Amino acid sequence: MIQQRYKQFSSINVTNLVDVTFVLLVIFMLSAPVMQRSTDVTPPSTDQGQIIQRLDPGTSLVVEMDGLGNMSVAGETVAHDDLASLAETALSSGRSEAYLRADGEVQYAILAGALTELRRGGYSNVGLIQESVSGIE
Repeated sequence: MIQQRYKQFSSINVTNLVDVTFVLLVIFMLSAPVMQRSTDVTPPSTDQGQIIQRLDPGTSLVVEMDGLGNMSVAGETVAHDDLASLAETALSSGRSEAYLRADGEVQYAILAGALTELRRGGYSNVGLIQESVSGIE
């Protein structure tokens, strides 16, 4: 009978597994800020009113408007004419709240037009999002 020279080695080399895990962790940590889907908006500040800490995307529709009046929802650009139909779709899918987060430099006529389109879509009350004055929360 021929003897085997080598024994079977049945354990996993954990070093390679840890190396790959750390590399993936670093990649995801570096790419997370890039994947943020939001418009660069600076709403006016206030020290009055209710401060909303977190909006649930499943129950609320948040329309963001930059200083030029360009609108977006969840990072996707929305045309002014399509806002009413988007609001109808969001309302029928269970989003009962609508918020408008506009830059402080946007013209009032554009802001009022967006509010009108959201009302046409079925939202009778639309909240305006403001930033809190630093130090007051």
